[in-house]
Amino acid sequence: MAAEPGPRVEPELLRTARGLAFAVLEEHRRRETFVADEIDRLCREHDVPVVERRLARQIATGVLRRRSTVDAVVGPHVSRPRERVEHELWTLLRIGAYQLVFLDSVPSRAAVHETVGLAERLGRTRWKGFLNGVLRSVDRSLGDGFVESPSGSAVPIAPGRHRRLNDTMLPDPTTEPASWLADAFGLPGWLVERWADRFPFDKLVDIGFWFAGVPGLSLRTNLLRTTRDALAERLRSAGHDCVEGAHPAAIHLAEVAHVPSLPGFEEGHFTVQDESAMRASTLLAPRPGDRVLDVCAAPGTKTTHLAELLEDRGTLVACDVSADRLARLAENVDRLGLTCVEACVVDEDPASLPTGPFDAILLDVPCSNTGVLGKRPEARWRLRPNDLVELTAVQRGLLTASLDRLAPNGRLVYSTCSIEPEENAELLGSVLAERPEFTVAEEVHHHPGRPADGAYQALVTNGPTR
Repeated sequence: MAAEPGPRVEPELLRTARGLAFAVLEEHRRRETFVADEIDRLCREHDVPVVERRLARQIATGVLRRRSTVDAVVGPHVSRPRERVEHELWTLLRIGAYQLVFLDSVPSRAAVHETVGLAERLGRTRWKGFLNGVLRSVDRSLGDGFVESPSGSAVPIAPGRHRRLNDTMLPDPTTEPASWLADAFGLPGWLVERWADRFPFDKLVDIGFWFAGVPGLSLRTNLLRTTRDALAERLRSAGHDCVEGAHPAAIHLAEVAHVPSLPGFEEGHFTVQDESAMRASTLLAPRPGDRVLDVCAAPGTKTTHLAELLEDRGTLVACDVSADRLARLAENVDRLGLTCVEACVVDEDPASLPTGPFDAILLDVPCSNTGVLGKRPEARWRLRPNDLVELTAVQRGLLTASLDRLAPNGRLVYSTCSIEPEENAELLGSVLAERPEFTVAEEVHHHPGRPADGAYQALVTNGPTR
């Protein structure tokens, strides 16, 4: 017998938070789309009300981040084998359970009722009884109040705040710390095992909370068009709670916002960028008049920062293998009012990079993204151990080619958003061991959550530093 086709999400359902979340999660499951991008696309196409859009984003990105946590809570309440539960039905179970466990703003009765009702609106009336029974059982399994310390019978919500469970559903953090971390924070077990060799348990818990939480919104002020104080004042006047960051251009908003509607966006007064990422261009410190190469430039967040540091005076060649992504870079460049950027499509062979020489080079290589798993939750489930081997080969080739293009007394910043040694100091050290004319002048390890995303940046020179 042919398999029953998946339920169709009618347009009117996409204007509801749970219908939108279901559609986005199913599209991600089938085609590995990016959840945030898919939400934005559907919201534009169907004019989704703001309140529904906000809840849909909470649910869809939350389920994606805490997938294994939700599954650990749901699993004991499902009597049939997992492989006998339709994929779409399991997605509904995740949506309902996530609301029950993590969203205090949603009453448990509403979480169950609306999720069960969604099954009917999807044309799957036969799922209602099963869905209702499992979700009510999950709700009954949630204890009263919170505890401060990790436990197999508590779900971590925020630092020092773990939601009680009436039964043990997670591994014991004392005897199985890596397994507990993986299930409790929605992280791949093999990745946690790697980190456990380098970080103590309390630091791993800090990393888990950072990656499990909703990322804040960081803005980099375009200091060629405004000041940080002036931008912050405009944001506050529009009702956005914000604080200045440690970086002189950084502003942190207390909550996620619709970026194009923020004051100053159309005028090119800011770019969205994590504070750790801002440090890469600042470390390179290009000077007005320099000839600069941005090797892996699109979508242009670091490129535009380099152009701003150049005071838009000089030449900045921005390379990427994707013409479509370079088109997005051009849009950002235009919005910010920058003129010194020259886009250049290259192929995957590092030999195709412009020959230079260049006074300064930013090499922000493709990497595992293990420092930004909160902002890029899809990465945690796509990454495989063998990927590190393939990535380091690409990184080595790009680094070698970039060093060949550096002018005498030049500066190169090697940058990743990874916290894996093989992609960072170990790779850089192995390449420079064969190139004694280059030295590491400065090296920075950004650890996740202290106070921004994880990253690695190293300044390499082949002459006196400025």
